[in-house]
Formats: sequence, structure tokens, C-alpha cells
Amino acid sequence: MIAKKSENILLIILRFFREGKCFEAMSCLKRIFSGKEQSLLGLDLVQTLKQLRLENESEACKKLNENTRQSHPGWVELLCSLLQYYMERERGSAQVIEHFENLFKNSKWLLDEQRHEIYQFLCKQVVTEQYKIVQIMKRKAKDSEAVKEASHAQEKLESKSLQIFQEMGREVNIKNMQKLKLLNANQQMKIYFKAFKFDSAAACDKVEKEQNLLLASPKQDQITYHYYKGRILIFDSKFYEASQHLTQVLQECPRTQKGLSCARQVLKYLIPINMFIGRYPNKELIDQFKEYELLCTSVRQGNISGLQEAIDKYRSIWIKRSLLILMDQLKVLCYRNLCRKVWLINQQANKIHLEQFQKAFRISHPANSNPTISEVCCIIANLIYLELIRGHIYLNNEKNIYAITLSPQQPFKDKPGEIKWQQ
Repeated sequence: MIAKKSENILLIILRFFREGKCFEAMSCLKRIFSGKEQSLLGLDLVQTLKQLRLENESEACKKLNENTRQSHPGWVELLCSLLQYYMERERGSAQVIEHFENLFKNSKWLLDEQRHEIYQFLCKQVVTEQYKIVQIMKRKAKDSEAVKEASHAQEKLESKSLQIFQEMGREVNIKNMQKLKLLNANQQMKIYFKAFKFDSAAACDKVEKEQNLLLASPKQDQITYHYYKGRILIFDSKFYEASQHLTQVLQECPRTQKGLSCARQVLKYLIPINMFIGRYPNKELIDQFKEYELLCTSVRQGNISGLQEAIDKYRSIWIKRSLLILMDQLKVLCYRNLCRKVWLINQQANKIHLEQFQKAFRISHPANSNPTISEVCCIIANLIYLELIRGHIYLNNEKNIYAITLSPQQPFKDKPGEIKWQQ
């Protein structure tokens, strides 16, 4: 269909909808959501609504082949809700929240095989729009009260978005649309992650309850699920499983600009957790992620001082990525590697005096230049408890000498990623 330049874009979208041309309709919708159709701001809402309804019942519409005609009153209401929402959003008005809810709740009737592509598009648009609204409100704020109102709007929008997805989720379950279940769950996880509500994100995991759901879902939704599942497993300190999920995402990333951006996002989390499995990044990766250079070198060498420097230097980055607690867990791995070095220096002896470890700790951690034997005992006892070292500490009462007796077979665990942190 060739549209006239002066024609209302909403009328064009309506015709695309009726004729089942979802791809063309979505292209026009993307232009509206991206703010490229400023001409809509000059439209009269009442007149536009009438125009859309008349167009939907026109003779031209009725002459369309019945096999391709997909006329539905919902199209008109959806486009009118979109127009109201767009106008309020571009003005930075607080009234936009009500229209935001109406717009996306009006899309439930799209849940059928003929229209599910449009539903999927709108479903993914919810979270994007949620943050775009706040950005526009802050940009157009003229005083501190308006800025405060924008921040308050963000909380309201998060709540509304979750209500929308929960309602959509109920409809999806009623109609048993397997292909859309994971999409709905992924979008809820995305909202919770952005709001730092990681426990709530974990509760959205539908795959744990429905084993076949992952295979029944589109590939793109599977990849998104693996990403969030990997992130959740990091909080549970299940690094080996987390690595498997994130590696799966990395392997599936397409070799496009968007795919490379996705791969970079995954690597921000995969690099630190892989260290628990004994996998350290190569020089090529380190050149792309400079924040991990000192961190990886220090952990590998058992350099406690260097690790602390890397944590402090990039603290704001670790906080932004929700990795600050993981950095503290890397200290445990760093101590393990340092103790292994002491063991190798002592020619892999089965019995080593704790004074040897005390000297190593003193060199590795200048800030604590004189660690006591009690401190050394405490650290090594924790490493034994976490099964990072196989052995036991003993005290010779006659000579008052502390030592550690190591297992003759693999005293240092090969796969630290299997640490039982929650024992």
C-alpha cells in the first residue's frame, strides 16, 4: 500500500492492521514510540477517533477480501489510546501514567494466532516506555517539585507495569499460549532487575515449574531467559550453573551490532564468575574490559592487596552491575590461590607450618603487615569449611606450633565454582 504523505499515520496503521500486514504496522508503531511522529501532537483527539471509526466501517474496508480482512473494534481503541498516551508523554505530563496503563491493557485481545506478533511488540515496549516517560518528565521539569514528581512516577510506573504483565499472564494461561508465557515472565524479571528486587525476579522463573516451557518458546525469549537465570544464580553463589546459562547466551548472540552489544553485556558478568571455575580471560578480552585487568591478575596471583585496589578503584561499576558482594567472594578465591602457592613453594608437602602462610599473607597484604597466627588460622579454617582446601589444622601443644595437614590427593579443589557457600 502506498500512503499519501499528508495522510494521518494512524489511518495508515489501521489499514495495515485490517489487512493483516503486521510487519508494516509495527514499523509505523516504532516511529510513533520513538517520537518521530510529532505531527500527531496537533491532532484533535475527538475528531481523530471519529475518523478512525468511520474508516473502519467504510465501503473500502467492507470490500476487502474476507480471508484477509481482520477488522476489529479493538484496533480503533488501541490507536486512540496510543494517541492519548503519545500526547501526554511528549508533554511530560503526570497524566501519562493513566494512559500508559490503558494503552497496554487494551492489547489483551491481541492474544490470538493472527495478532500475537503485535502483542509481542507491545509487550516488549512496556519496560522501554516506562523509563522513557521518566526521562521526558525529568527533561521537561522546571523546578525541584517537578523532578520529585518524575521520580515518584517511576515507582508508580513499575507497579503499573507489573500489574499489566500479571493481567496479561493470566490471559496467556487461560488461552494456554505456550509461546508467550516465557516472554511475559522475562519482562517481569527485567522490571525487577531494574528495581534491584532480585528475590522477586527469581520468583518469576516459570521454567522451574514447567520443564517443557523453554523448548516451546521462541529462540529470542530462550536467550533472554538464560541471561536473567544466570544473573539470579550469581546471587545464589551457584557460579558453575550461572556460567553455563551465560555461556549459552554468548554462543547464541548473532554477529550483528545488537548481538555484539548483547555479548558485551553478558561478558561483564561471565568474566568474574568464570574465575571461580578456573577460567581467566585472555588478553583480547582484558583489552575490551580494562576494569577486570588488575582484578583477574590479582586473583590468579593470590595478591590480596591488588584485589582490594581493583575493588576500590571500580567500586561504582561493581555497584551498578550488582557485583559488589561477588567481589568480596573473590577475596576467598584469592586467599585459596595464595595458599596454593605456599603449597607449591613447599614442594607440595602434606604438612606445612602456618608461619609459612603468615609470611605469604604479610607480603600479599601490606595493609595488614603483621597478621597473627589466629588470623591465619581463621582464614584457612574458612577455606577448609568451604571445601577449597582439603586438610585440617593441628596444634603441637609441647612446642606451641600450628600447622596444617593437607590431603595427599588434590588438597586444592579443581573447580572452586562448586563452593558450598550456603553450608
